[in-house]
Formats: sequence, structure tokens, C-alpha cells
Amino acid sequence: MMKNITIQPLDSSCITAVVALQSAYSAVYPDAPIIPGEVYLSPVFEGGRNIFCAIDEHGKLAGYAPLAPVLVRDGGSSQPHTLWTEIKTDPACEASNEIKDRLFERILLRAREVTGEFPGHPIHLTFQYFPSETASIEYALSKGCRHTDSVFTMQRGLSKEIPSPAPMEGIVIRPWRMESEAEQQRYVRARNECFPEAPIELGEWQYFMQSPQWAVGTTFAAFEEDELVGNVAVFWDEAENQKSGKRIGFTEYIFVRPRWQGKNIARQLINAGLAHLKEHGLAEADLEVRAKNAGALRLYVDLGYEIMRESRFYTLEL
Repeated sequence: MMKNITIQPLDSSCITAVVALQSAYSAVYPDAPIIPGEVYLSPVFEGGRNIFCAIDEHGKLAGYAPLAPVLVRDGGSSQPHTLWTEIKTDPACEASNEIKDRLFERILLRAREVTGEFPGHPIHLTFQYFPSETASIEYALSKGCRHTDSVFTMQRGLSKEIPSPAPMEGIVIRPWRMESEAEQQRYVRARNECFPEAPIELGEWQYFMQSPQWAVGTTFAAFEEDELVGNVAVFWDEAENQKSGKRIGFTEYIFVRPRWQGKNIARQLINAGLAHLKEHGLAEADLEVRAKNAGALRLYVDLGYEIMRESRFYTLEL
């Protein structure tokens, strides 16, 4: 029986408790990742206003629910607003579903608030879970969510041969850390052109650029004269690698703008990124790709990546 549960926005003093709750959850569902606490300081969470904490009568965190809105600000677009969320409770809590219901109510209210400024778009509330997270999946389905897509985590060993990028007429590939805000804006515009269903804000990218991953990372960019054509980000988490004893890097946020697609630019960008990771002592490269993105999936397999695991999206159309 639930007693005296208070739902409140996240403040920085609760971040340690959120990570501890994730650890308790991961002990039951080992596939579930433990999100570093600093992630919850990202601008997307609006200083904690987009994260709700369930506090019991003893002041202990019993559950939490973050909401990461990806809003479509183009009034002429038919793309939906996608609001990423999850609801986690202490696995030992007997009133788990009651707490989830309270958190779910607050998530729905907040979803209406943040999308109200940009009306006229469908609103998709989307949970992402691994198949082993059975209780969380059952709860999402009970609220009317349906499985809409999957994401594959892929991995490539860096001991395998990495082809050197072949010269391309008129295209130059080079490392690009985009030191100026003007460069960062160019990157965000190009990335959003390629992924209109998942636009990012300049502030979100700048927040990533303050992270330890970016401190050791870079992007490889393809240019035609001064025009940004495509990009891949390569980075790693030194602290996580030391903790796990593994040497894992990432090749992520891969895109080529529509006008230049079909010219093997993505292949050359990825090979440049793989070579960079190998030169810095990494043993494997990971990336994520949506199952529906068949063309990208074929390319990654051809480049030597293998599917390691699947997570699934469960979406409620509000």
C-alpha cells in the first residue's frame, strides 16, 4: 500500500539517489544501462523540471521519470513531437505500480505543457526498453503503448583491417572539432536536415561538447569546398573504460546530407573514424541504428559491424 508519496521535480541533491536506484534496477534487469548522473543536468531536462521524483515518507527516492522532449519547431512539417521517457521504481517496492501511475500522470501533464507552444503536430510519448525488462514493458503496454521500432547496438572489432578512405573528387574529409559557435550551428543545421524526426538544439550539442567524451573525441567531417556534406562523431568514455577494463569507442551521429548521398561518403567517414579510434588504442567501436533504417544497417554490416543486442521503442500517441 502506497503511503505519503510526494512527486517533485529533480534537484541536484537527488541525482546520487537516481543513480543508486538505477543500480538496484540493473541488478534485477542487467541489460538496463546506468545513466551517468551528469546526463540529467543536460538542458533538455530544463534544470530538473522535466524529471519527476517519487519521494516516500522517509525522504527516500522510490521512483523517477525523466522526460526528454524532441520538439518539431517547423510549423510546415508533419513530423511528430517525440517525448522520450522512462519510469523506474525501486524493484523492492511493493507499491511499484501505484508509484508508476503517479509518475505517469505527471509525465502526461508535462508532455502537454512542453508541446503546447508548437501545436499541430502528433505527440508521441516513447519508452525504450530491452526485451528483458519485462515488468517495465508490461506497464507501458498496459497504458496503451505499442511496439513501434527497435534499435540495434552494433559493434566492430578494431583488430580487423580498416580500409583507408579513398580520395573523392571535390570532397575533403578531415577532423573537425567545430571550435566556434558558427561552426556548431552549421553542424546542428546539417544534422537536423538529415534527421528531421529527431532534431537537436544547439544547447544540447554544446552540452555534449563539455563532456569528458568530447574532451577526447572529435568529428570527421566531409566538405565540398566550404559546404558541410556529412559527419561522424568519434569518442569514448575513459572513466567507464577504466571501470570495465574494456577499450570501447563510439562512431555515432552519422549523416550525409541528401544532395550528396549515394556517393560512398558515409563509408569513407566511418572508416576515418574507425582508424582514429584504433590509433588511440581502442579495441572496438559501437554504434546504434534503428531497425527501420535498412540502408544504414546494410552499410554497417558491410563495414564489419555486428548486431550485439536490441532495444525496443514502445509509443503512446497522445
